[in-house]
Amino acid sequence: MIATSVLAESAATELYPVHPANRGWEIERAHCADMADIKVLFRRLHAFNTALDARFALSQTWETPFEAAMQRVFRGEDAICFIARETRTGRPCAFALAAVHHDSDLWQYREWVEVEALYVDDAWHGRGLADDLLGHACAWAAGIEQPVVQLYVTASNERAIHFYQHAGFRTTQEIMRKVLIEKML
Repeated sequence: MIATSVLAESAATELYPVHPANRGWEIERAHCADMADIKVLFRRLHAFNTALDARFALSQTWETPFEAAMQRVFRGEDAICFIARETRTGRPCAFALAAVHHDSDLWQYREWVEVEALYVDDAWHGRGLADDLLGHACAWAAGIEQPVVQLYVTASNERAIHFYQHAGFRTTQEIMRKVLIEKML
């Protein structure tokens, strides 16, 4: 399922307010020094996603393309990553990765920000951390004059679907799959 939200550029921070400190975490733009922590969080995200759908399993060589994608983030090339750390311990507890998506010239509307990953450790669920991360991503999108934010969410991930709907995202497309031949390992 693909969900889309349209942002009013001037209202992005009103729609997606960044909560003040003292909530138990701090969110900052990720830097090269955060790579190892982000990889751990990304691995956890995909372990969860793989439990929902085996086709989301990471390849054995996933780290190389992931590091290349993160270098794009660190250079500020139409992509951003936010990392959240526990205020008390500095331990990483969540992250969000977003990038400008460029589609084919076939389409009139061919550019938007895609939230490529959003993950919050279980201990932090229900505290507003995902809201804050999504707010940072949407504010960044509005700041670079991208009025649309899209994301993919697994159809069986009801908690995430509800979260994104509550944040103003609406289903705009569904992805259907038919497996013809299951690859043997």
